Amino acid sequence: MLHFHLDNGAGVLSIATVSNVINQTKKVSPDTASKVRKALKELNYVPNFMAKSLKTNNYNSIGVIAEEVSSFNTPPIIDAICAYFDLHGYTVTLCNLRSYSHSEYDTALLHSSLNLLEASRARGIIYVGANSGNVSHIRHVIQSPVVFAYCTASPDDHTVTYDNFSAAKMAVQYLIRHGHKRISTITGSLDQEFVHQRIMGFRAAMVDARLSLPPSFITAGDWSYDLAYEQACRLLSMPDRPTAIFAMNDPMACAVIAAARRLKINVPEELSVIGFDDRSCSAYSFPSITTLHIPLYDIGELAAQTLLSILSGEDVDLDQQLSCNLIERNSVGDAPVNKSK
Repeated sequence: MLHFHLDNGAGVLSIATVSNVINQTKKVSPDTASKVRKALKELNYVPNFMAKSLKTNNYNSIGVIAEEVSSFNTPPIIDAICAYFDLHGYTVTLCNLRSYSHSEYDTALLHSSLNLLEASRARGIIYVGANSGNVSHIRHVIQSPVVFAYCTASPDDHTVTYDNFSAAKMAVQYLIRHGHKRISTITGSLDQEFVHQRIMGFRAAMVDARLSLPPSFITAGDWSYDLAYEQACRLLSMPDRPTAIFAMNDPMACAVIAAARRLKINVPEELSVIGFDDRSCSAYSFPSITTLHIPLYDIGELAAQTLLSILSGEDVDLDQQLSCNLIERNSVGDAPVNKSK
């Protein structure tokens, strides 16, 4: 039998013993297994999953298709996916559709990504959206088992995202607890389904508190700082202006604070502001912005768990929505007495 010597004190061990520890194919005594793992760590051993796949004809490969890797949400999701599959002995191939570089969805780039993943023998795919939109229009071209993360597809597909309705409702309820009655929102693009879910959550909180909601207090934005700044200036110039504004992303919340500063309205003494996403700009704004944290890493990890369960033949819920958390900072205060009618 062949043997090899590990110079770190593990002694002389058979190749079969080391292989059994690495591949967990046969039982090895805890003491021996511990010595092997310690030696492998000190020798900086990295398993060659591709070589193993070629030998066993078992390709533990997963594909990830990201609409846009530069989108704020994508890196934590991909990080979680890679960490999970690395732990379970899978390689991950990442494809970037670069959606921010195209005015329309690039179906050709999706097809080339799918061809690449087929060539790498990916057993399944996780599709990571650049926003929480619906991507059912591309479902028919994906033939492999697939999980959609941070986006939605058809009702028969496995999706992992977050609860927009409950998150928006939570934000408005928080403002109401601070005594605010005149609450406005600057939305994202109204052609996106999840924006309407947030609007419904906003309305539900107002209805539950029996508060009136002037139509002019729901203002359409497009996620950009510039349009949010214009809309905030308009809202804050009204005779009965809002005492609180819920901006549906953090850059727009920063724009609201800038507009208030221009109009000499103090935040949070005269105006409260809540954002959404918990991006870095919310923490470093002045004042720092109370916002809703999206559990991006958890979304990626749950998407990976879901795909592995599907590949194992297990039953998994189709629509999985995680809860957002409210991050309290310094942009919300009690409603000013003279404006809380």
